[in-house]
Amino acid sequence: MDIKSAAQTIRDTVTAEQIVSLYGYKTRHGFMLCPFHGDKKTPSLKVYPGNGGWHCFGCGKGGSVIDFVMEHENCSFNMAVVAIDSAMHLGLRNEHEDPYQAETESRKQQWLDEYVDAVYAYMDALKATIETQLRIDLARMKECEMLRQLEPPQLTAADYDFMNQWKEISQYNEWRIERIDELREEVAAWRRKARRVKSA
Repeated sequence: MDIKSAAQTIRDTVTAEQIVSLYGYKTRHGFMLCPFHGDKKTPSLKVYPGNGGWHCFGCGKGGSVIDFVMEHENCSFNMAVVAIDSAMHLGLRNEHEDPYQAETESRKQQWLDEYVDAVYAYMDALKATIETQLRIDLARMKECEMLRQLEPPQLTAADYDFMNQWKEISQYNEWRIERIDELREEVAAWRRKARRVKSA
């Protein structure tokens, strides 16, 4: 049975009274202290009979038995369904289908995508910075060439040092850009491979 069908069966057959009892809560006249907003003295959470669910008149939270487990465990819908199925021994899930694993894989893929996007953003920003520096250096080199043509040359010692190092620095920065492009392709290829393996 898939998660959607299992969830509907749980809503139809499992009562809120059963679920709160699993957590060790006791009701009195259908009310209990709400565990979600720190009830101390006055019970404000109403547990309705049958599949009527629950509602807290203090914090406003409520819903089905699945909502209660999601709120209590701070977990996803799928995980709440699995937890109820397991705790109540309902046998609703196909044992070959594991929503925990599916959700874990989904979160891993999301984290991977976000990480790769962050790497791309860093490489793009670094490449843009290097390209800007190359343009600045080229403009300065042209200016130095013009100053050198003057009589007498209007170059400072720092200008001479820059001109002597310009070619080597430019080659190094161009190599850095090429390496960034290569790394970007390597990351893209790795991501494509990871997705192919996952879908296989």
